[in-house]
Amino acid sequence: MVSNFTSALYDGQSDQLQLVQKDVLEPGIGEILLKVAACGICGTDVKILQGESHSSPPVITGHEFCGIIEEVGPRVDNVQVGEFVAVDPNIYCGQCSFCREGKINLCRNLQALGVDIDGGFAEYCVAPAKQCYPLPGDLPVETAVLTEPLSCAIYGNQLAEIHPGDQVLIIGGGIIGHMMVQLARISGASSIIATDPDAERQKQLKSLGVNLTVDPTENDAEEKILDYTHGGAERVIECVGSIPTVEQSIRLARDGGIVVFFGVSPKDATAQISPYELYKRDLTLRGSFLNPFTFQKAARLISSGRIDFSSLDIARFSLNEINRAIEHQRARRNLKTFIDVSIEE
Repeated sequence: MVSNFTSALYDGQSDQLQLVQKDVLEPGIGEILLKVAACGICGTDVKILQGESHSSPPVITGHEFCGIIEEVGPRVDNVQVGEFVAVDPNIYCGQCSFCREGKINLCRNLQALGVDIDGGFAEYCVAPAKQCYPLPGDLPVETAVLTEPLSCAIYGNQLAEIHPGDQVLIIGGGIIGHMMVQLARISGASSIIATDPDAERQKQLKSLGVNLTVDPTENDAEEKILDYTHGGAERVIECVGSIPTVEQSIRLARDGGIVVFFGVSPKDATAQISPYELYKRDLTLRGSFLNPFTFQKAARLISSGRIDFSSLDIARFSLNEINRAIEHQRARRNLKTFIDVSIEE
């Protein structure tokens, strides 16, 4: 057992993570010691460093991670030493009124690994065993680190209530848009339309089964979608988080349809929405937050190969390159960026 390990600490003051050495902790009751294999970089990580998202510094950030269980504490019986697992970072209290109603994503005492508690931008992490979900040992780490974002996308897909034969519009072709496309296909969508201004992303989306890709910057973009769907899509999932795309998602929904807001808009941003239009068109608008009871489903989908990330444009960096990797993600130079902790320099 090593006595210390490298970690990337957010001190709450700098817009850079600090590489520091920390002592390896012994797992307590119900906990495991994880040797981290990889950790994805999320938009939330970028926003934490920009002071635009909640965190509890000083804290080791990184909440999309996987690894091998090195040690288990007392009263752990759901996982064992040597297992390869993905970690659900969201820890709910189980006691507040929302938890008791099954709405754990709205827990009033919610804490998250990599946000409030030390997370995955490190060589080791202590985590509750109940947050760990076994994966096949031969699963590539660049796939395993996507379990957490996939679990969130599954919740958005559930809220969309896609029925066999529905036409589905995915606004935004980033990593979440790619996940939503695959989930819509699995759910039985008859046709899938996706928007993204990047030609290469449009090509990737088509390879996943998208029937029509549209560049939203074109003057006739909305007209193309309305013509193709004969008046709008039954289900619209907004994955960008900008006010123009939020307002556009409502315009492109078919009367009686469901619009899911998955993209994270700025806190102080407001959109213009006509209550009369919602009433007259019988539209349903839903917000999708976190991943209530969907992590196991994500682990199963990834383990079964039903969700395929093998052809996606994913960039890999070492832990020592953490700040360069975060800047890489901030600039959106690839579809997804992750830290491979096994890389040594």
